[in-house]
Amino acid sequence: MTRFLGWSVRAYRNLLIFYPEELRRDFGDEMLEAFERDLSVECAVHSIKGAIRVWRITLCEAIRIGLPAWLQVPAVAVPALAAAVDIVSQAPLLLMAIRQESQPGLLVDALFAIAVEAAVTALTSFVAVYRWKRHRLISLDLG
Repeated sequence: MTRFLGWSVRAYRNLLIFYPEELRRDFGDEMLEAFERDLSVECAVHSIKGAIRVWRITLCEAIRIGLPAWLQVPAVAVPALAAAVDIVSQAPLLLMAIRQESQPGLLVDALFAIAVEAAVTALTSFVAVYRWKRHRLISLDLG
C-alpha cells in the first residue's frame, strides 16, 4: 500500500463521521473497503487523475449525504446559520473594502474581522445550544 493510499484511507475513515450514524453503523466498514478498492484501482490504472476522480466523487457524496444530516442537528445548524447570517450582514463592509483600491491592506483586514466575528458568533451559538440541550428549560405547568 502506498503512502498516499494509506493517508487517503485514514482521511476517508475520518470523513465518515459526517455521514448519518445509522449509515455508518450498518455500512461503514463496507464503505471504507469500497473506497480503498476504488482508489487503489484508479491509482493503478490512471495514476493521479484516477485518485482525483475518486476523491471528487467521495467529497461530493459526503456533501450530498452528510451535510443535510448534520444540518438537522441543532448544535450544528444553529451555529452554521448564525455564522452565515453574520457574514451576509457584513457584506457592506466587504464591498467598501473592495472599492478602496488605494488601501490594499483594508481588504485583508476586513476579511479577517468578518472571519473572526463569524467564528465567535458560531461558537457562542454552539455553546448556547449545548447548554440548552444539557439543561432543559423547566416547565411550570401553568397551562
